[in-house]
Amino acid sequence: YFPRLVIPVSSILVAVFDFLMAFVLFIPLLAVMGPWPSLHAFWCWPLAIALCVIATLGPGCLLAALNVKYRDFRYVIPFIIQILFFMTPIIYPVSMLSHPVLKFLMVASPMYASVELFRIPISTVPPDWSLIFISISVSLVLLIAGLVYFKKTEDFFADFA
Repeated sequence: YFPRLVIPVSSILVAVFDFLMAFVLFIPLLAVMGPWPSLHAFWCWPLAIALCVIATLGPGCLLAALNVKYRDFRYVIPFIIQILFFMTPIIYPVSMLSHPVLKFLMVASPMYASVELFRIPISTVPPDWSLIFISISVSLVLLIAGLVYFKKTEDFFADFA
């Protein structure tokens, strides 16, 4: 028996390792260019990395299972990822938005909490913790849904040995 969950998890761990290597180069760049992060970085950045893994594992497992079950689904995945990229407020703050429904849609992005936690140590603007908890909740729901669907459809995956 080969645990099929290893495949999506390994692709996420490769991306995490790649990110950590780039992050090692980012720290001296902050020392030279500024602003130097506050002490919040010691708990915010590791938590942000963990939330990033959670936010990608759930949808990743869901999309992997859908891709195996429905072969044409692989053509839809780049559009879904692009929509999620534009939904995550990275360059613009979510406080710019005045419409509450639009603000909720932006905050419901699974990566919003991770981006905000990366931003806290190098920003002077205090975060809105209620919005971060909404994003964390969406990430956890997607993680559970993705893992449940992956485990449910895992028996239908072709096993070539």
